[in-house]
Amino acid sequence: MTARSIALETINVSMANLSSPTTHTPSRPFDRRTFAIMAIALLVGAAWGYYNFASTGGARAEAQVPNLVWAIFATPFALCIGWVLARRREWGTAAFACFCLYFFTPFVAAQFQNMFLARDDAWATGNPIYFPTVIVIHMVAGVALSFWRAVNGENQEPRTKNQEPRTIA
Repeated sequence: MTARSIALETINVSMANLSSPTTHTPSRPFDRRTFAIMAIALLVGAAWGYYNFASTGGARAEAQVPNLVWAIFATPFALCIGWVLARRREWGTAAFACFCLYFFTPFVAAQFQNMFLARDDAWATGNPIYFPTVIVIHMVAGVALSFWRAVNGENQEPRTKNQEPRTIA
């Protein structure tokens, strides 16, 4: 066989594989357990954050600071706990992702609020857009993280002592 015939045969086989539905590789299964645990933790955290925000009644004084801190901190914290409960071996990824969610969301929410209210008006009215925006961003990002781990993660079964670590080959 010549190089030309080998190339043509390779192209024909490749084209046949593209049109054949039997060559489709199955996608990874959706891990319902991981998604459920993370989503429930996310909902509990968001509910706790919203409760703390609503309990301030719109007042912004020193007495409301702990509640407002919980409004921002509760959702990523609960998501991190749910993630670690679902996948203990991913605790580092969970801590990093949830910390980034906690740390960067206030900047986005502040800019979003500035599109609708002047800074002085927002301060005078108690930041009525900022705190709900933080909770909504946390919810959207939390659902995305939950879905990501449910689709791309593998079932996290602990290794036995005699089992070799997995290697990428």
